[in-house]
Order: sequence, then structure tokens, then C-alpha cells
Amino acid sequence: MHKRLFKRLKNYNEVRNYFETEIKDKSVLEFVNEVLFEDEDSSSGIIEEKDKVRFIKFYRSGSCELCYEEYIDETKKKLENWKETPPDFRDDSLFLEIIFEVREK
Repeated sequence: MHKRLFKRLKNYNEVRNYFETEIKDKSVLEFVNEVLFEDEDSSSGIIEEKDKVRFIKFYRSGSCELCYEEYIDETKKKLENWKETPPDFRDDSLFLEIIFEVREK
């Protein structure tokens, strides 16, 4: 399942607010904050949950775009593979991709 959303937001604080109010996932905020407020170009990692494994990727793309990707494996079979090779858009487990157009930091 692949869902792609485009969001236009004014600044990085609005992006953070979007994750706090819409996504409502504190584990994701850790990756988002590294890019928004610690001047990293990208942040990614694996989140293991009881019934699934998620791979989160948040990164800058161009001068005014931020991208968020979330890959979900409900079988938990991809965990070891993802530790060695991060998934990308060619992986059919891509669940969500959000592209933010941000006018200013």
C-alpha cells in the first residue's frame, strides 16, 4: 500500500506541530527533531513494536522540501534485512510518504 501526501506549511514549527497533532507518535518525533532543529540532513531508524516493525525516514530534499517515509512490516520478517539495508520506495511495504513544502525554517 502506498499513500503519498503533499503538505504546504509555513515553517519547521508547523511541521513539528503537524507530527504532534496529526501523527501523534512520540517515537517519530525523535527522528523529525534531528532534521528540524539539529541541522541534520536526514534521520532514520527502526521502531520495533509488539505486532510490527516500522522503518522511519525523515530527510531534506532540495532547498524547501522535507520528506517523511514510513515503511511497515507486520510480519516482522524484514527486521534483520532493514538493519543492513534500509528500505526505499521500491519496497512494496511502503505505507506512507509525506512531502512538505516549507517556505522558511
